[in-house]
Amino acid sequence: MKNAHLRFGTLRYTRRTHDTTLDVRVRMDRLILEPRQDGCAVAHLISVVGNDADIGGIWAAILDGRAFDVSGPGIVETNATLGDKPQCWRGSISVPGRKRPLRHLVAISLELELTAPGGDNNSRRTILFEDDPTFVLYRIAQRYGLPVVPEWAEWFMQELQKRKAITPLTGLGCSPVIVKGTGNGFLQWVGKAVKRAAIHVPEAKSEISWPPFEMILKPESIRG
Repeated sequence: MKNAHLRFGTLRYTRRTHDTTLDVRVRMDRLILEPRQDGCAVAHLISVVGNDADIGGIWAAILDGRAFDVSGPGIVETNATLGDKPQCWRGSISVPGRKRPLRHLVAISLELELTAPGGDNNSRRTILFEDDPTFVLYRIAQRYGLPVVPEWAEWFMQELQKRKAITPLTGLGCSPVIVKGTGNGFLQWVGKAVKRAAIHVPEAKSEISWPPFEMILKPESIRG
């Protein structure tokens, strides 16, 4: 975690009224950002830390659907919003040497929330935190209930790239992507690939074991 502070970005929220100006800045360690042509990007995930008042102000602004500015290493200042019905969680982080703990806020967009298993399976978009091929296949399989094995990860990634069904997003502390497609569509890919022997179904019947994904979620593992 040496020089971890160099990986942090900034979230700034400013609101002006006829008699006051609210200007709040907090440090940000995670961000998934999707640019839009209208100039206001969609922040699908933010993770920020600050004091009680600042985190409270950001939390209220997010729930009210207001826009804010985000910036960080390799990220130019961008106006963004989480959109309608975001989900927020708040907590505390004890820091040695500080009398009071830092306040921590994590917020995600409604679209990101619905990519969880049992969410909106009719959507053609899945927002993922990481672009690791095995992680991508695992999350898509979990969302749509697909019969796959980890050994198919490279094949699946090649199919996504060939069909232009995967798009990188802007990320801080992660390498996010959008995967486009439906469960039925992905199932057809699998069926055709098995028929032409591009992938093989394991002969032995056993429990599918996915690798742990803790390492790809750590900041140190993010490719710069």
